[in-house]
Amino acid sequence: MTSSDASGAAPISGSRGSTRSRRLRVRRSAAITGAAFVAWLTVAPLSLALIVEQPLWGPFSAALGVALLFAPVTVSVWAWRSGVDVTREGIAVRGLFTSRTIAWKHIDGFATGDEGVAAILDDQSQVRLAPLRPENLPQVLEIGGQEVRREGEPAPGTAEG
Repeated sequence: MTSSDASGAAPISGSRGSTRSRRLRVRRSAAITGAAFVAWLTVAPLSLALIVEQPLWGPFSAALGVALLFAPVTVSVWAWRSGVDVTREGIAVRGLFTSRTIAWKHIDGFATGDEGVAAILDDQSQVRLAPLRPENLPQVLEIGGQEVRREGEPAPGTAEG
């Protein structure tokens, strides 16, 4: 079963009843890829002219033409690849060339703000979870089998007073 929420998050794979196989994939907006395609269409004639005609210093023109062709393609790949994958085991933060998986046992909490969501790790460092948004956090915690507690609330099983 595959479902999708209205908050822009990518589909969740797995069954509703079992959180064991569920996964949340949050990626950047598809509008970035669309804009990169339009940019590629715009620079393609200039790039090909630089490669074929070489009006400037020969090899420099060809190199510039190739760079202009690959820049929008690189932006598209970045938009498709970068994001956050949430599983029962942890959170994977993906970039264009890098990937980092953080196990749930190393995550102490989450911080939200104007720039989005960041995971607070057990060494008190923070890892930004772009493009995850605060409204995705309940779903993230559910998939990870984690409990929802607000700052200042006592942990379950601790006595107050």
